[in-house]
Amino acid sequence: MKIAVAISGGDAVGVNNFLFQISKMMNVGMKLYDGGINGLISGSIKKITHRELVDYSNSAMPIITSGRTENIISEDEYLKIVDNLKKQKIDVLILAGGDGSLQFLNQLSLYGVNCFGVGMTIDNDVSGSEYTIGFSTACEQVKNEVLKLRMTGKALPNRIFMVELLGAYSGELTLQSAIKSNADIALIPESKININELSDRIKFLYKKQNSVVILCSEGYTQEYYPGFQGAIDTVIRELEPLLPTRIRKSIMGFSLRSGDPSCEEIYQSTIMANEVVRCIRSGMSNKAIIINSSNKAIPIDLLSIQRRTTQKEDHYIKLAKELNII
Repeated sequence: MKIAVAISGGDAVGVNNFLFQISKMMNVGMKLYDGGINGLISGSIKKITHRELVDYSNSAMPIITSGRTENIISEDEYLKIVDNLKKQKIDVLILAGGDGSLQFLNQLSLYGVNCFGVGMTIDNDVSGSEYTIGFSTACEQVKNEVLKLRMTGKALPNRIFMVELLGAYSGELTLQSAIKSNADIALIPESKININELSDRIKFLYKKQNSVVILCSEGYTQEYYPGFQGAIDTVIRELEPLLPTRIRKSIMGFSLRSGDPSCEEIYQSTIMANEVVRCIRSGMSNKAIIINSSNKAIPIDLLSIQRRTTQKEDHYIKLAKELNII
C-alpha cells in the first residue's frame, strides 16, 4: 500500500508529529506533497527519510509546506490530481487542514480517490471536532503573552491591555485562551458585549487589580476578511473615552501558528494518526477524523465537514459566563 500526505491552509504546529506517527504505524511507502492543494495539482513531492521524520517530530520547523488557493478548483485540476496520484500508485490520500481544505477533500473523493482528512487549524473551527492540530500550542502562546502582560502590570500598575488574536469568524481560540490564561475578558463574535457594560466591567477590575487583560478575536467587530487585522482599533476608539486610562494594545498574529508544540499537541496529533491508521487497515474510505467530547478520535463522513462557530450553550461558554469572562 502507498500513502500520500499533504497539508493545506494555515500552517500549525503538531503536524510534524502527525506525519511521523503515520509513517511509524503504517510502515509503508509514504509520499509527502509540498505546497498543499497546489502541490497536489503540480505533483510536487518532497523526499524525506524516516530518520528526518523522527528528528523533526517534536519541532515547530515544518517538514513540508502548506498552501492556499484563492480560486475554486476546476474539474481539470481535480483530474490532474487524480492522474498524479495514479502515476505514483497512491492508494490513500491523507490531508490535514481547515474546514475549506476538508471540503475540497470530500469533492476529490468523488473522483475515486480514497481520502482521509484531519483538522489542522489554530482556529479550532472544524465542525464536530473538539480539537484541531495546532490549537493547543496556540492557546499556550496566548497564556505566555498574558503572563508577560501581568508581569509588566505588576511592575507598572494601573494598566489596561487588549490583545487581538487570530480565529477568523470563530471566537473559539479567544474564548478558550482566556479561560486557560486567566485573562479578564474575552471579546468573541458569538457573544458581543454592550460598550457601556464592557467599560463598567473594566473599571471595576481596574480598581481591584494591577492590570486588566482583554483578549479580542479578530472577528469580533464583524470587519474580518482573510488577512484583516485591527479589530481592536475599532473597539478601542469606542471604548477608550469611557475609561480612566488609555488601552495598551498588541496583536498576536502569525506567531500563534508556531512555537514548541505542547504535550497536549503531541498527544492529540498522535491519537488522530492512530485513528487514521485504524480506519485504513479496517478498509474504510473517505473519512474525516475528529476528536469528540470524550477526547476520543473517531471517524465521520467527509461530507459532513463544515465550519464550526462557538455554540451558545457549550461548556466553554457556560464556564466563561461563570467566570464573567464574556
